[in-house]
Amino acid sequence: MATFTAPKRYFKLSMVALVSILIASSWLVFPYFIQGKDLLKGAGAQARMTKGGQVSLYLTRYLVEHPQLELSATFATDEFFQYVDRATTIGNLRPDRNFIFFVSENIHEGQLDSVLPKISLRLDDEAFEPQVSIGPSLAEHHRITVYSFTKRRLDGSEIKLDEYQNVRLYVSGKWMGSAKNLTFVGTWDAPYELPETLKSSAGIGPIAMLALGAGLLSSVLTPCLLQLVVIFGSIIGAFATVPGGKGSTDLEVTPLIRRKVMWIALAFVIGFTVLYTLAGAVIGAVGHSSQLLFAEHSRNVAITSGIVVIAMGIWVGVRGTRDMQCKIPNRSAMALESRRDMASAIFVSMGYALGCTACFGGAIVATLIIYVGAIGSAWVGAGIMLTFAIGVAIPFLLSAWFISKSDSFVQFLAEKARLTSLISMVLIIIFGLILVTDNFHVVSDFIYPFLRLN
Repeated sequence: MATFTAPKRYFKLSMVALVSILIASSWLVFPYFIQGKDLLKGAGAQARMTKGGQVSLYLTRYLVEHPQLELSATFATDEFFQYVDRATTIGNLRPDRNFIFFVSENIHEGQLDSVLPKISLRLDDEAFEPQVSIGPSLAEHHRITVYSFTKRRLDGSEIKLDEYQNVRLYVSGKWMGSAKNLTFVGTWDAPYELPETLKSSAGIGPIAMLALGAGLLSSVLTPCLLQLVVIFGSIIGAFATVPGGKGSTDLEVTPLIRRKVMWIALAFVIGFTVLYTLAGAVIGAVGHSSQLLFAEHSRNVAITSGIVVIAMGIWVGVRGTRDMQCKIPNRSAMALESRRDMASAIFVSMGYALGCTACFGGAIVATLIIYVGAIGSAWVGAGIMLTFAIGVAIPFLLSAWFISKSDSFVQFLAEKARLTSLISMVLIIIFGLILVTDNFHVVSDFIYPFLRLN
């Protein structure tokens, strides 16, 4: 019987380790079962629609609000087209070369005149006529007409709105049974500029943030997280133990390790959650410019984070040579050691997450800009990355909880503190070197074929 004790024990330990790894990697359900790009596209479309509605409302002037007639005009600026897709409506009109207006007519009785409304654009004392008018001549109760004015005068000089005080659009047509044209005026202040309240909000709600975070997880950041799982396991093995020279299964050691497993896991989760949230805030605040920011500084950031990770790996080795088990009765010494271990776990987590962000930050920025547009809000960017980080944190914490409930695994950590510290040190240093040498993708490219991920 005794000859089978050790094999059985190590088989059980292997099963506990395997299940804990599977739990920590359960976020893989996203790339396997969720179409990340479709999810991003859907959430992005909703976000654009919300922002487009806000921008459109700000740019719209209600010329007539009467039981028989509702008449409005919208100044379709560059910002308008950024969030409202009217490509099929405006054809080849270019908002960068033309001033474009939408005139909407709604009546509840009778039929709209077959002649499109006539409009004239006034910039202070200068009057301009539209070069293009697009709208249905046969419409019963509702019609939207698109008008385009060139941004250049007859002499070729450019018309700049910042040179004028106001923009006025005169709209004339036969409505409400009138035999003659009725004229109404819409006015916009010049120089034109969107208010900061609209610039700084992407119109993304909590549900959209959740969808965008899941979309990023399933289509962009999988390589980073595959390696983060290994770092997570190394940190549990390194800092959840109580260093000792002789090895012990003392009743005072295993309860302490059981608690430390959860505390170290929580510290690790806090580290990468804070880092990813801060990265999202930077992306959200800077918007398009963050692409240049990552391009210029990602290499230096990866090297710096790699050095931090390597330094912490060395500290794991040094820590493993100490003998703290003899100080178990000294509660203050053990409490201090636990706080140091939690701080170390946070540093390793933030260091590696920073390197991950440096390597994949450009992909994050590109994805959010493609599907959401220029975010323009630190809160929105932080919210998207926070929901993403929480989706990763939950499996990690569940994995730690599973380990803490395994008596055999906790006892193993108590007995083999130096061995686990040595193995953890080697793994942490290897992944630190991966960041420093810019070989982040090599590991992922090796693993991906086995997981059948693109």
